[in-house]
Amino acid sequence: ALKYAMEYRSDLRAAEAQVRAAEKTLSAARAERIPSFSIYADYGVIGKNPSQSHGTFTVVGTLNFPIWLGGRISGDIDRAKAALDQRRAELEDIRGQIEREVRDAFHDMRAAASQVEVALKNVQASLQNLDLSRQRFVAGVGDNTEVVQSQEAVSNAQLDYINSVFAHNLAKLSLARAIGRAAEDLPQFLRIQ
Repeated sequence: ALKYAMEYRSDLRAAEAQVRAAEKTLSAARAERIPSFSIYADYGVIGKNPSQSHGTFTVVGTLNFPIWLGGRISGDIDRAKAALDQRRAELEDIRGQIEREVRDAFHDMRAAASQVEVALKNVQASLQNLDLSRQRFVAGVGDNTEVVQSQEAVSNAQLDYINSVFAHNLAKLSLARAIGRAAEDLPQFLRIQ
């Protein structure tokens, strides 16, 4: 589930993209120190009419050395490094948060599954108690109050079972959301077991 979450969570993908963007920004800030060379060329014609026109051209080359920009470039590099460190810390924070969410959801799902088992056993025990109460009533050993109380216990046990199944399904949905594929995997997580 953790591997699946690390692969499909969109917030993690976004944080990784921000780290890559910060790395590119740092690379661009470092590249400001590199000298640059540019060429501009233009060709055209000049004259009163096409038969009397002459070709003209211009070529300009520029060589740029960032000699006096060292302080600004160093500041840009330091700022880009700080932004990159912050984005990396945010990425690790998101990874830890995803791991915690998945583990918590998994533990909640296990706890809810055990609640379902306990509630089911409680329903079975209540039904057995109701059957014994009815037998005592039919035999004349017990009264109607005992049967009614047993029926109420069965009703309460069934309600507890319904609530525990709901909690279990909710825990499964929380796990699906923590993994990051709740919409796609919803039928798989809500299968009746």
